Amino acid sequence: MIFWMLPDNGIETAEIMDAFLQDFRCQNPDINLEVQVINRRALWGKIFTLKHDIGKEGCPDLIAFPHYWTDILSSSKLLEPLKKFDADINVSHILDPLRQHCFLNGTKEIYSYPWWLDITALHYREDHLKAVTFNPENALITWQGFLDICQKLKENFNDVDDYFPVQNSDWRGSLSHRGVLPCLWSRGAELFTEDLQNSGFSSAAFQAGMQDFIDLALKGFMPILRERSSIGNISAGKSSLIITRRQNISMFEGESFQIKTLPVPKTGVQSVNYLGGTNLGILRGSKESKAAFALLKWLTKPEQQIAYAAKTEVFPSFEGAFENFLLASPERVQNYTNIIASARTLPNHIITGAVMEIMANVMGAVASAILMRRYSPQLLKLELKKADRDVQEILRLYSD
Repeated sequence: MIFWMLPDNGIETAEIMDAFLQDFRCQNPDINLEVQVINRRALWGKIFTLKHDIGKEGCPDLIAFPHYWTDILSSSKLLEPLKKFDADINVSHILDPLRQHCFLNGTKEIYSYPWWLDITALHYREDHLKAVTFNPENALITWQGFLDICQKLKENFNDVDDYFPVQNSDWRGSLSHRGVLPCLWSRGAELFTEDLQNSGFSSAAFQAGMQDFIDLALKGFMPILRERSSIGNISAGKSSLIITRRQNISMFEGESFQIKTLPVPKTGVQSVNYLGGTNLGILRGSKESKAAFALLKWLTKPEQQIAYAAKTEVFPSFEGAFENFLLASPERVQNYTNIIASARTLPNHIITGAVMEIMANVMGAVASAILMRRYSPQLLKLELKKADRDVQEILRLYSD
């Protein structure tokens, strides 16, 4: 059986997952399990050829994918309905924001199950922030306040080599197309309208939200397209803040400094945090579908979710496991109660995956332009104009 998974732990994913699956292999000696790590962009490219490869050597049996891909994968008849393997399977114990992402949109047919979730938040070094403000929590409520703090930090630590106020959490060192979502949503911007008639990329609020996030790199507050381990690193004292979807609690255990966690600063009326996750689905026609379902069920057991969440700096996706995981650490409860309350997911729609890939292309073009010192608001406007045309075309295709 072949399991395709995303690089949840970067370059260490295969090693961590191999150790994590030891118990499953011992409990299921007849299942010959092979784990293959594939990044999101490569996986997106492969899903459009998978239906022609079913049954061929090297084809996956179980796939892990972003939660908002369920509709396009099930609509394309690439996933098996999970009731085929368990007639009683349901979503009653799954955290409410993630339930819709288990279904083929508009139906009650379950095609995927959430494995884990993450929530965007702002983490900062308490010792660094105390050097520039008496009240970090108040100073970091708004995005402008966040930028002002970054400027003060940059000036305060100007004698530290390779220092950047904000550590870049994007694994490629680029501008994250998911990291920008809180800036857009806080301003009231959307990727597309709820009635699926219009793209949101052309609105003034959308461009303003994009510019908010881009300013981190443009003003030299966050490194982009640079070697991540050598610059802008919180643990090495070369950075002070990080916006990330990972919980970043155990990562800093044992350090001489304290990390505090806040909602992402608001660019508009209120803070909106992004809640995402990774779902598991079984490839239609898989010859190892029963083994794939056995692994799916094992990975989503509450105790396994809690164990994997701790290793990967994420959260369990089942209500009971999520509550137990939070309650195991008073710090997690305190940090995330308000953050979760203001979190939202991307819509579970057939076009969401394609639209997010378009967003990734825009962010990549902007990052390259900043690096080559040719960025301008006009360039952003042109990139968004091209993206808007692409999104409108996608909306037209799927409305016909």
